[in-house]
Amino acid sequence: MRLKRVQAVLADAGVALALAPGEDFRYVVGWSPHKDERLTFLLVTPSAAHLVIPSVNAEEARYQLENTVALTQFTDDAGPRQALITALGMVGESWSWLISDDARYDHVRVWEEVGSRPVGLASSILGELRMQKDEEECQWLRESQRINDYAMQTAFEAMHVGMTELELADVVRRAFMAQGADGEAFIIVAAGDHSALPHHTPTDRCLEEGPVLLDIGCYYRGYASDMTRVAYLGEPSAEFRAVHALVNRAVEAARQVVAPGVPAEEVDRAARAVIESGGYGPYFVHRLGHGIGLSVHEPPSVMAGNSRLLPENTAFSIEPGIYLPGQFGVRLEEVVINRPGGAEVLSHVSREIFVKRG
Repeated sequence: MRLKRVQAVLADAGVALALAPGEDFRYVVGWSPHKDERLTFLLVTPSAAHLVIPSVNAEEARYQLENTVALTQFTDDAGPRQALITALGMVGESWSWLISDDARYDHVRVWEEVGSRPVGLASSILGELRMQKDEEECQWLRESQRINDYAMQTAFEAMHVGMTELELADVVRRAFMAQGADGEAFIIVAAGDHSALPHHTPTDRCLEEGPVLLDIGCYYRGYASDMTRVAYLGEPSAEFRAVHALVNRAVEAARQVVAPGVPAEEVDRAARAVIESGGYGPYFVHRLGHGIGLSVHEPPSVMAGNSRLLPENTAFSIEPGIYLPGQFGVRLEEVVINRPGGAEVLSHVSREIFVKRG
C-alpha cells in the first residue's frame, strides 16, 4: 500500500484527494471497488484515509483493505449525502480537495451540494507519482508483457484465410487467460485496409491474403501490457515491405535516444524524422507514445510539444505508424522502461513481418 507515501506528498502540497473507483484508487491502497452508479469516494488527507462506500460493497472493502482505512457506509434507500457529510467532518472539510479525473459528474454534484467544492484534479498529484515505477511495478509490467508475447505468438500461429477478425481476437483473449492474465485490456485485429484505421474495432470480416495488424494488451496484477505487430497472409508487396522497414527504423531511432532526463518530445522527434524523411510524414497521424501502468494510457504523453524530462523508471510506448487510407497501415509498438543505460524493451517478439503462406 502506497498510502503513506501519497500522504507525505499531500502534506507538502497542502491538499487532499477524493478518489473514485479506478486506477488512482488502486494505486493508493492496492485495491479498487466495483464502479457503478453508487457514489464511492476514498478521502485521503495528509493524516487520514476514510472510505465512503455503499453497504453492498462495504464488507468486501473491509476484507480487501484489512481494516486499515476508516469506513462510512450508506444504504441504497438512504443515499450517500449524509455519509459524505459525516466522513468529511471526520477528516476535515477545509482541505483543498483534488478529485479523480474520471469521477462521475453526478457524484461531483453531490460534493458541491454538501458545500465542499473540488478545486482540481487528482492527476496533478498522482500523475507524477504513478509515472515513476518501483521495482515491483516494473516486474508486474514485465510479466504482463510476457503474457502478451505469448498471446501474439499464439495469434500468429492460429491466423488463416477465412477466419474472421473477431475469431482471431478470441484466440488472443483465450491465450491471455491461459497464461494467468487478470483479463484483456484491449484487442485490435485489423485485416486488409482495416489496418489503416489506427483504432479499428474487430468485425466479422474474413481474413484474406494481405496484411493483418494486431495491437493487443492484457492486465497482470492490475498492470497493463501493450504491443503492436503486423502479419501478412501470402507474399507481402514491395511497398508493404518498404513501409514496414521505415516504421521499424523509426522505432529504433526513438529507442536509441531514450534515457533519464531526455525530453519526451525529443523521443517523438527522433521517430517522426525517420518517417518524414521517407516521404510519409502526413500519414503518421498520432503521437509517438503514452505512459503505461495501471492504466493503458497514462502520463507521460510522448509527443511534440511535451518538454517534460522523462524520469528514470518511467514506462511508456514507442509506436510509430504509417496509415494509407483504403490500402494498408503499419504500426510497430514496444513498451519500454526508462533505465540509466537506455530503454529496456519489454517484449521479446520480433518486429519483423510475420509472413504466413499457403
